[in-house]
Amino acid sequence: KQWYQRRVRGVPSSQAVHLNAYFQLTFAASYHNLSSGERMVKLSWTRQDYLLATVRSLVSIIDYTELYLPGVVTQAISCDLGLSNLNESWLGVILYIPLSVATLVGTKISERFGLRATILISLYASILCNIFSALIHSYATLMISRALIGVCVGLSNNGIGVFYGQRVSSDRVSAQGTTVVNVLFSLGGGWVAVLGYFLLERVGWRIFIVCTSIPLTIPANL
Repeated sequence: KQWYQRRVRGVPSSQAVHLNAYFQLTFAASYHNLSSGERMVKLSWTRQDYLLATVRSLVSIIDYTELYLPGVVTQAISCDLGLSNLNESWLGVILYIPLSVATLVGTKISERFGLRATILISLYASILCNIFSALIHSYATLMISRALIGVCVGLSNNGIGVFYGQRVSSDRVSAQGTTVVNVLFSLGGGWVAVLGYFLLERVGWRIFIVCTSIPLTIPANL
């Protein structure tokens, strides 16, 4: 800031405009060193901004796939395992209870272990839990695996928003990226519904659950 004030003092207005643009492009990307007003300066999206937005979009789509998955497969699981109405109901909602708890405590866990580690562990753990739930034949262990997936979704969904907000180049880019991500949220539910319509009866619920977990590997490796 001091350098900019020294350079711009006493120069013609046309040069001041160029210096101002140079100052914005050079220093505004250093997000944490700017005030809240300076962070609202409109900047073009950088390559890192696009990568962060892509990763956040993929994680959000996958998280919402997991959220809508019980509504697609619960009845098929109930018919296969011969569950009572009560057990079928619990199987459909068990994911959401630990998800709520994980979302509440996710910030504390991320501060302790780091955002990146929390997100990666939750994504890989969700893959393992999905594969495990597709292999088991016990209702109790299926409930445990679904509950663990709820924890993973809560942690990843909580962490990816903070991770994105801390690393984008400006508040304006953050706001624009969040708008795009919010639009993409619905794709996860639509994706699992369409996939269930074409695949569930053909491959069975076990293979179907594994198929929905495959995209989890994409953002985990970016």
